[in-house]
Amino acid sequence: MNERTEAPLAAPDLGNGLLSAQGLDLNHFETIKTQVEVWRTDAGTGVTFVEARGLPIVDVMLRFKAGSLQGDQPNLAALTLYMLDEGSQRFDAIEHAQRMERLGAVVDKQIRREHATLSLRSLSTPALLDPAIELFTEMVAQPAFDDTSLETVKRQLLQHDASRAKQPVLRARREVFHHLFSGHPYANPQGSTAQGLATVTRDDLKAFHRRAYSATNLEMVVVGDLSRTEAQGIAQRISQALPQGWAAAELPVTPETTSATINVEQPGASNAVLLALPMNVPANEPEYLALVMASEVLGSGLDSRLMKELRQRRGLTYDIRSQLVPMSAGGLFVIEWEIAPHFVAGTQDRVSTLLADFIRQGPSEAELQLARQQLAGQLLRGVARNNSLAALLTNTTYQRQADDYPNTYIERLTQLTPEVVREVMQRRFDLTRQVLVSVGPMVDQQPLPAIDQ
Repeated sequence: MNERTEAPLAAPDLGNGLLSAQGLDLNHFETIKTQVEVWRTDAGTGVTFVEARGLPIVDVMLRFKAGSLQGDQPNLAALTLYMLDEGSQRFDAIEHAQRMERLGAVVDKQIRREHATLSLRSLSTPALLDPAIELFTEMVAQPAFDDTSLETVKRQLLQHDASRAKQPVLRARREVFHHLFSGHPYANPQGSTAQGLATVTRDDLKAFHRRAYSATNLEMVVVGDLSRTEAQGIAQRISQALPQGWAAAELPVTPETTSATINVEQPGASNAVLLALPMNVPANEPEYLALVMASEVLGSGLDSRLMKELRQRRGLTYDIRSQLVPMSAGGLFVIEWEIAPHFVAGTQDRVSTLLADFIRQGPSEAELQLARQQLAGQLLRGVARNNSLAALLTNTTYQRQADDYPNTYIERLTQLTPEVVREVMQRRFDLTRQVLVSVGPMVDQQPLPAIDQ
């Protein structure tokens, strides 16, 4: 059971596989030429396809607007997703899993606030791919929703969410969403309660599935060793088998909120601390990329400003990172770190000051160049493997990016100057709406130690 939350991208290993860095032109970036094809099936499903013949593998990803904020009851979306591989109308859960295993196919699923995603990875040999697609389609389109399995999944979901509720960083994120999106569907808690789970019935799951798992509520990505004609056949098979005719409504605009400092007491050896700003910049707006660059300079990797200040110079934390969290009706800019309980207030003040100074001054050209290298490396690795390319395209369709997004991304990075990044930050980051959250022990605060020389 795996409800994932957006996390910072890993810092790239720029030297991996290189015998020597001498003679490399770090200002030159490899050109990406990914031929992306898009269409809609007869049933209304949007399809994104890339033909990739390097390996005999096909990846199919389905993204339904069936996330945890959908549904009239708490837990309904999560229970529906987790019940899909508990048996179809033809096979029970064990037989379904055994058949998938014999085919060498791998299925994964995850749920977030706005959408539920299912993926299939299979060898492209027709004798293996065709039955894998058939099983995958039956799992998604014709679930059994067995009562006995439902009770088992309810217990598993309750245990899963109880474990997550104890994690300070996840509690801090919930507090941020609750404050910044008060009164909006984004503020709804994602965890489960025994009372809430008990009210969900098999009929509720079937009704939710008929709506949220409709072909018109789906975006599909297909990447791999097959032709467009073959990909069209797969997309048509899946979309025609699904319920038809329903699509989730657009979410309302996020509310205006004020600044806040929230301290939640929870036992532990350290505190999880978050600084968050609302960021109503859609990911497909040109200015969004300037904010991506700013976040990379500020809090991504050992050479970021935040890591230099809190780890290298002061030795206060192992890791501190910033990230953008784009969503369809708004978004967040977040800085997260873990700290000893008696340095919570001191590091909050220091991080707030660093952020304000960075917005006022902007990045240097040297910092931007390193950020370009890191972001270009992330994209190059993303398009190098079928499954990561499928995940990338699934994300960009969610963000409503242009079809040529992978091919133009690096060029657009190179056009950003320190002046442009600074000007966008100053217009788009509103420090008067800053939210500071800490979760952990509450103790007397101490001043930060002296800077290591």
